[in-house]
Amino acid sequence: MEPKIQTVNYNLNESEKIFIFKKLEKFDTHIKKHIDNLKITIKKEHELFELDAHIHFNWGKIIHIREDGKILLNLIDSAMARLYKTATKEKEKKNNK
Repeated sequence: MEPKIQTVNYNLNESEKIFIFKKLEKFDTHIKKHIDNLKITIKKEHELFELDAHIHFNWGKIIHIREDGKILLNLIDSAMARLYKTATKEKEKKNNK
């Protein structure tokens, strides 16, 4: 799972990129092997950041989450936690079918 990270009106520094990748390491192997594509878009408008994340699973399901906030690292932290929780639920639903 190699995420595509895109920014609009903002340039991520190296420590912010590393922070994102460390958060994504939390995703278990049983989830990672079913993800075809992960795209993260970070947009800055005035003093507000918007983070959009899309996961495309190999069975066709797409998850989209969006978070807004003023402090980027807190935003990344909460968005990645929510993305992990949602991806885990979706994987469990798939296993129960």
